[in-house]
Amino acid sequence: MANGISNLGSLAQSARQKQLKSARYILLFVGVLTIVVNVAVFAMIEGQVDDLINKELQGLHQRGLVENQAEVAKIRAQSIRFSQLIAGVAVVLGVVFVVFGLVINRFPVPITITSLVLYVGAAAVFGLIAPATLLQGIIVKVIVVIALAKSIQSAIAYEREKAAAPTAAMPA
Repeated sequence: MANGISNLGSLAQSARQKQLKSARYILLFVGVLTIVVNVAVFAMIEGQVDDLINKELQGLHQRGLVENQAEVAKIRAQSIRFSQLIAGVAVVLGVVFVVFGLVINRFPVPITITSLVLYVGAAAVFGLIAPATLLQGIIVKVIVVIALAKSIQSAIAYEREKAAAPTAAMPA
């Protein structure tokens, strides 16, 4: 009977290990996707800022107003810098997710908790900056949050069982 209980524990530990493996793939996916998207965004920032400024200038010109070229240049530079900073921070966040995915087995509980906090926190911050981003990819965001939450549960159970394993193997 003791052997049967041991096999059940081993089976449960195996299932938790599989869940951690899923968390690894989710973190790698989220990290790589975040890096690729934000490198592309970074590359397109100047053109997007120029398009927005030109649209505003057309509106001014249609109303018979003239722009202050020095002020336009200053706003352009600030807008580009701010946008590049945001995209750069997002790329760094993507790298963090990739690193977490690679080392999740070493520190499963802290990494899964930190990953969930960073993911939700980043979504909230980007939502404050650009509210439309909250609904963009909402289904994927919900799936990632649920998967990371389940990974936290598995990581906690995995760590508990791992810590209890040496004492359970000791003869009485």
